[in-house]
Amino acid sequence: MGCAVRSIERALGYYTRVLGFKQVTQPIEVPSQRVKVCFLEASPTEFPGSPAAGLSAHGHAMERARGPVYLELVEGVGSGSPVEGLLEHTGGGPYHLCFEVEDLDAGIKWLRSQGFFRLTRFELAAHGMRRFAFMLTPDRQLMELCERDQPGTATNADKRRR
Repeated sequence: MGCAVRSIERALGYYTRVLGFKQVTQPIEVPSQRVKVCFLEASPTEFPGSPAAGLSAHGHAMERARGPVYLELVEGVGSGSPVEGLLEHTGGGPYHLCFEVEDLDAGIKWLRSQGFFRLTRFELAAHGMRRFAFMLTPDRQLMELCERDQPGTATNADKRRR
């Protein structure tokens, strides 16, 4: 889940110390999106006060999560960052869900056939993921798809460096 914050450094203090999340990456700048991100991990069974079972990524109530749950802290970088407008209107907080897919192209194609709209697509090596796409649901809610890095694959940026 993406969570807009004014300052990653400040948010890390309360998400890790108070809420029990574990920081799993250093802050990473994503220039194409004009943001900086940092990933935190929490298992539904470890989160203070949470029930042992929760919602899966497929939305089935009471199905145990298949792996860790990640929170992506998202801070705007520079003027015109899309996160800045969100912070002005809502004060920040959760604003998009992210789903891991095995094949980004197939995921985009299937969602488009279901009435979803693709906003943007980009490549970046971050937190074991390689390719990303932002989509809008038919009701215009933001969601993200991410594809796990496959051993031996290279992004376009990697190819240019060779």
